[in-house]
Amino acid sequence: MHVRVIPFSSSLRRGIALWGLAAIWFAGCAPSNSPEETSTAAPSAAREVAVVEARREVWPDVVRVQGSLMGHERAVIGAKIAGRVENVPIDLGSVVQRGDPLLALDRRELELEVKQAEAQLRQACAALGMAPEQSETELRRDQAAPVVLERALVEEARAALARTERLSRQSVSAAEIERLQAQLKTAEARYQSALNGVGEQIALIGLRRAELALAGQRLEDATVVAPFDGVVEQRSTAPGEYVQVGQAVATLVRADKLRYTAGVPESKSAAVRPGQTVRIQVSGEPQPVEAAISRVSPMVHQASRALWIEADVPNPNLRWQAGLFAEAEIVVNPSATTLAVPATAVTEFAGVQKVWVVRDGEGREQPVRTGRREEKRIEILEGLAPADSVVINSREGRAGSVIAVQKPSLPPTEAALPTESAE
Repeated sequence: MHVRVIPFSSSLRRGIALWGLAAIWFAGCAPSNSPEETSTAAPSAAREVAVVEARREVWPDVVRVQGSLMGHERAVIGAKIAGRVENVPIDLGSVVQRGDPLLALDRRELELEVKQAEAQLRQACAALGMAPEQSETELRRDQAAPVVLERALVEEARAALARTERLSRQSVSAAEIERLQAQLKTAEARYQSALNGVGEQIALIGLRRAELALAGQRLEDATVVAPFDGVVEQRSTAPGEYVQVGQAVATLVRADKLRYTAGVPESKSAAVRPGQTVRIQVSGEPQPVEAAISRVSPMVHQASRALWIEADVPNPNLRWQAGLFAEAEIVVNPSATTLAVPATAVTEFAGVQKVWVVRDGEGREQPVRTGRREEKRIEILEGLAPADSVVINSREGRAGSVIAVQKPSLPPTEAALPTESAE
């Protein structure tokens, strides 16, 4: 067998040599796998975080409602008599006091009616010889002048008859005696008629006094006055217009005290009672206005399925206009408690609410479901238990080893304040 020997060229020998050197260099640069040369990263130092225990706090049960601040009284004021308008001293928004004039009618004809009634009263009083200032109820009918006259005639007729009867029958005829007896009866009848006439005249005087009072009342009614303190919502007449009896002349709203009117959902109506506190949030006011339920409807409204309640709200200096929309909270259980944490402890991302809790020196995120919120605290419905350590400031939360610095349980107004990180 013949073996062919291929001679190496000088260039091929140089290439093989270079490849060998490269292999030796890479082998020398490879990391050593010996235990002495292997190093591990030192654990980072645990960080201090301020925590507070989740606790049950007094948080009253409330029912949220929406309603309006309505005028305590609202009245459409009408004219009591017909007449031509002479003056309207009020306009939209005018503030009036009880008794202030709202409208004045022409009074000239009414003044003449008063004078006529006064004259008729004087005439009736003169028939009995008394002044209009005297009271007819104190007058004795038997002391009236016509009655005194007729009584005197009766006494005279009775005396004449008695004298005649004492004479012998031979000197006086029977016809004369009968005449005197008839004269006495006539006098007695006229006396009784005089008594009745005086009674009739006394009644007439009473009638004339009533007519005078009625004329005076009509004259007084010519000026329409405000029945209560309020604000003019609408003016309905103008000078020169002729108004009829009952025609509206103005609409008046009492605004020094307002009524907060709202509908309580049917599902919450059983918990609502008169006297419960209502916290009303008026638009533009930094703090709610507190009042108490004054009135509760006896039935649930069929259309809205709501129970209507009213609360009286003082409105000094007419601070709010009637008709304002306002939301409110009705405190149905002032001593109710709930689990709460500082508001700064809760964070939310992508619709998921979480807090940082510390258990056994380890920090971890805990999903929670929250309820009511206030400026400095928040209600926890699910996810936490009482005494759980919660990081006060969610921005300081971190996973892993932490050192919990326990803060004392603070009142709700202070517990939610952000705390600085421990140095």
